[in-house]
Amino acid sequence: MKRFPPVRKRDVWMVGAEVPQTSIFFMSVATRYILQEWPKLGLGASIHKYFSYLDSNDCKMYFIRREFDAGSDFLARKMFQNPRWALKLVEKIEQWSRKLMAASNKVLKSRLDELTDAQLVKFYIHCLQYHSLQNGVGPSVSWLADAEKERFTKGLWKRLDDHLRVIGSPHGIADAFSVLTTPQKDSFVAQEERDFLAIAVLLHRKPRIRKIFRSSTGPTILKKLRLVNTKLYHRIQHHHTRYCWLAYQYRGPATPIEEYLGRWQEALKGRVNPQKLLDKLVHDRKGFLAHQRRLVRQLKLPADLTRLLLLAQRLVFIKGFRKEAVYHGMYAYDPLFREMGRRLGLTIAQLWAMKAQEIVPALLKREFNADELNERQKIAVEFIDRTHDTILTGKKAKVFLKNITFEKAHPKAVRELSGTPACPGRVVGIVRIVNIPQEMQKMKPGDILVAHNTNPNLVPAMKKAGALISEAGGLTCHTAIVARELRIPCIVGVPGADKVLKDGDKVEVDANEGIVRRIK
Repeated sequence: MKRFPPVRKRDVWMVGAEVPQTSIFFMSVATRYILQEWPKLGLGASIHKYFSYLDSNDCKMYFIRREFDAGSDFLARKMFQNPRWALKLVEKIEQWSRKLMAASNKVLKSRLDELTDAQLVKFYIHCLQYHSLQNGVGPSVSWLADAEKERFTKGLWKRLDDHLRVIGSPHGIADAFSVLTTPQKDSFVAQEERDFLAIAVLLHRKPRIRKIFRSSTGPTILKKLRLVNTKLYHRIQHHHTRYCWLAYQYRGPATPIEEYLGRWQEALKGRVNPQKLLDKLVHDRKGFLAHQRRLVRQLKLPADLTRLLLLAQRLVFIKGFRKEAVYHGMYAYDPLFREMGRRLGLTIAQLWAMKAQEIVPALLKREFNADELNERQKIAVEFIDRTHDTILTGKKAKVFLKNITFEKAHPKAVRELSGTPACPGRVVGIVRIVNIPQEMQKMKPGDILVAHNTNPNLVPAMKKAGALISEAGGLTCHTAIVARELRIPCIVGVPGADKVLKDGDKVEVDANEGIVRRIK
């Protein structure tokens, strides 16, 4: 405890974000940047103290309330005052993300067991360089500026609403905002869906292959397919390699090929020809982009509002792309850390329990404490300020937490909740709380999916939903991004959504007004 600056009782700490299935390694990269590098980069100097609280693999990110609000205010104001600055920063984040994917691809293509310790470290540092930049700088404009109170989203919403009123437009604000802030670039998730259907079309055209998929199981399908059509066999293997990492997130696992085979089986058993589904997907996307262009012309947007809406589109894209690049990077760290662990006599879980800056000394100097790494996996607090980056475990972590003044929890009994519309529409349905993949089995078509925030692992359940609700808010949160892609009614930034609402609640979701009503 002596290494910690004093924690003042008058400091009220709030949860800035909840990150499931993560690790000390992943959390240490971005959070150190926020505290120690952002002031040097003009991203704000309001946040002086922070801690991650990890219980097993789940993390809560804690900030002092007034510092969090000040940091968010600073970034949102700067983005409104100088959108060109923000656009340039977003471009840099995209470049760093692409470089991270290129670096992690080199790891995935290498025979790591044949490399020296120094060569493994070189791979690691190369990945970490771009990981630190894109995931350290990226959360400024693509998260904190719009976190919780949705300062950028609500400010842009008001500017667009004011313009619609001035010109007397018949277009509703919820629909116009959703259309005009949707990016023109596709996410990897959208690309995977299109490529998946393209393969389904090829499989459907061949009766013999259709029979194999309808009558066999995963491993048998691959064996038979390799004998019957090697070209399609390799096409399927390539699809798996190209996209399986999307589900890896922060500690895995990646999507097994059997899951893709199961999806193709369902597609071939369906009543609708995959070609029609693919044609509709492509047609709808082209139609949406054409509608977006028409709307821009019809609304006669002034230059400053046009630039802000362009920034919004780029923010929505970069939030998803930055996360996808991180998932790819974490997927590549997996074999790298397993090889390091083999040499050190450590498990990958123990490597994940290290801070990013502890990896190199561990491999080159054998500087680590296996018992301490085991303790970190149970309960840990990583406290960071401008000069400290310290981890507490066990009893010391509990004592630290006991001395913290936490913000009060959300009320438990309310009839009506409100948030920000992310995609318009009105739906009545049954609530299903889905925060982790294991909870997806609860979802039935038309149910209302409620989460703290969603992630790519939950997309199969999101596709079934009649509407989406999340506590995480802002136009760049994952829930809002997917809702726009799928055109599902969605409300984000609903305080305590996954804590106040319960499985089985019947609710009306008015995503035109941003209201969720319980129905008796």
